[in-house]
Amino acid sequence: MKERVLKVLKRIQKEHQLGNILIVTHSIVIKCLILIFKGLSMDKLWDPPYIHDTSLTIVELDKEKNRNVLEGDISHRVTMMRKKNSVNI
Repeated sequence: MKERVLKVLKRIQKEHQLGNILIVTHSIVIKCLILIFKGLSMDKLWDPPYIHDTSLTIVELDKEKNRNVLEGDISHRVTMMRKKNSVNI
């Protein structure tokens, strides 16, 4: 799987060299991307953190280094649940 993800990542980087890119995909692919960006092996795939559905992960890619800005954030879900629970009927 890592090879497939890496192949697509390289293609995306080649085709979109400037600006922001949004990748929407399954949790396992996001986890694989995180391992690639951190330079970790696939045996760490199931290590924490768990990547929840609708979670947000932001990575800044640079030719010299990658920086994980946000990883597996679900604060928007918590905010929405609070709003839902605070609605007056």
